[in-house]
Amino acid sequence: MRGFSLLVILASSAPLAWSDLSSPAEYLEHVRHLSGDPMAGRGNGTPELDRAADYLARQFAKLGLQPLRGTTSFFQPFQIVVGSDLGPGNRMRVASPSGSMAGKIGSDFALLSFGRGREVEGALVFAGYGITAPEYEYDDYRGLDVAGKIVVVAEHEPQENDPASRFQGKELTLHAQFSSKVVNAKNHGAAALFLVRDSWHHLGEEAGPRHRGRVDAQDTGIVTVRLEPSFASQVERSLGVSFRELAQGITESGQPGSRALTGSAHLSVDARARRRVARNVVGYLPGGDPKLSSECVVFGAHYDHLGRGGQNSLAPQSSGQIHHGADDNASGTAGLLWLARAYATGPRPARSLLFIAFAGEELGLLGSAFYTRQPLFPLEQTVAMINLDMIGRLKEERVYVGGVGSAAEFPSLLEEANRAVQLRLDSFPSGYGFSDYTSFNIKSIPVLFFFSGLHSDYHRPSDTSDKINAAGAVRILQLAYQVGLQLASRPDRLAYVKMEEKSPASQGGTGYGAYFGSVPDFSQDVEGVRFADIRRGSPADQAGLKPQDVIVEFDGKKIQNLMDFTYVLRSHKPGDEVEVKVLRNGQPLTARVRLGVRR
Repeated sequence: MRGFSLLVILASSAPLAWSDLSSPAEYLEHVRHLSGDPMAGRGNGTPELDRAADYLARQFAKLGLQPLRGTTSFFQPFQIVVGSDLGPGNRMRVASPSGSMAGKIGSDFALLSFGRGREVEGALVFAGYGITAPEYEYDDYRGLDVAGKIVVVAEHEPQENDPASRFQGKELTLHAQFSSKVVNAKNHGAAALFLVRDSWHHLGEEAGPRHRGRVDAQDTGIVTVRLEPSFASQVERSLGVSFRELAQGITESGQPGSRALTGSAHLSVDARARRRVARNVVGYLPGGDPKLSSECVVFGAHYDHLGRGGQNSLAPQSSGQIHHGADDNASGTAGLLWLARAYATGPRPARSLLFIAFAGEELGLLGSAFYTRQPLFPLEQTVAMINLDMIGRLKEERVYVGGVGSAAEFPSLLEEANRAVQLRLDSFPSGYGFSDYTSFNIKSIPVLFFFSGLHSDYHRPSDTSDKINAAGAVRILQLAYQVGLQLASRPDRLAYVKMEEKSPASQGGTGYGAYFGSVPDFSQDVEGVRFADIRRGSPADQAGLKPQDVIVEFDGKKIQNLMDFTYVLRSHKPGDEVEVKVLRNGQPLTARVRLGVRR
């Protein structure tokens, strides 16, 4: 029933004393435990993530939660790819008129990505910074034939310390990203990519850890290595060039300085995808009403983080250091435990409650996507999902609430629930985003997402528990508690709304590209990109594309993975009409899509 009063709900039973819902001490202790050094950043595929899962299962049991009917534990295991294992066959040889030299993996070069072939050989070509940027009228590959050759490029981008730079001075553009350089080299037909550290821009910075046996390398369709500085110097002397001088020429002229080099290289690659078992942790609290207890409200938070860094770290020079993840997302996981205690010790709602700590979120919502494909509680009996991600940095009383447009009742329900908490709510209608609520919205389940905002410690080692605003987080949890109590007690189910969404705001950086309107499925078992959903009214929707289609080609460019798709999409402008090829139930299908404006 729309507008069903929270006061009526609370008056119908003896509610938990408000003082029992206000102390931040226990909440903060969970944050400290999950983000402390012994948890080593809770990286996917690590023993520390397993240790965190065991901790959460013990806490669920202590609070009186149960494994779901038909299961014997709190765990839902699933497989993930977390990197690569190196075999003994990784070798490099660089040849020039003055002789040849062998490189050893770890000491001389690091493997960053690999392709289908295990043997790669080709002439060497210097391609500046490896950037093609039509919006800046700049292209390191202009007039350069790199087909079947090995391309050497500098990291980052030219002129980055020049405020007048076309590349935004000190603010790096998307062209500086590792993924952009990899896909651009592959699209130009290169056989392999060598990255060299641009120490002329980054004096004193470490070049990153040496890889011995375990790496984060992924199958991008092209072999990519980073030359360690000392070995890069040897290569320069052998070839009779200076990468620094070539790059400085680009900075001084503002024009690409690409050129063929008098040498070649041969690479042998021996890497295999490293698969591990991750575990969602699922606790069940039966509802108090004989009829409504067959339905549930899900509370979710991801408990994985970045471990000791890797490609998703925003502090690459700190790779190897613990990325503690106190706010992202020990804060939300501790909030899950806080809510479980509040509901387990307070009045029992009519509907059942499910508390799920997801793994694999940092790899692409893998844990929540797996749960919604293999639900432990029927999705048709799941009335709503409330997601907690980064709730530990409340400022100016403001909390961001996403998904408000996914149910017609949410605006009034939130307004009423907030009367006792008095937070400033910044509400966003979309049920899509970069956290686990998206997996439920795709399944037409109403979702709410509580979030206290980004900050400068995001995805860095400095995201530590001493910076958590525990009292503020508890206020957010008080709001989530009251919303959940209404959802679990109201006699009528919510009315899910599939929105016709506007083009999303750009996520940063000039040249981000046009709007397409697909929601990717991050599953790791397909070549191409499977669509988990298509936004209603989007260019993809208007072109007749559907959820579960797999895009394999975009405007003539082969799509092997999400990295490829992201790059080619942001290289186009709104209004461009492109031909895309997809597989639908294994059968090829071609569509023409007129790209929209990203606002």
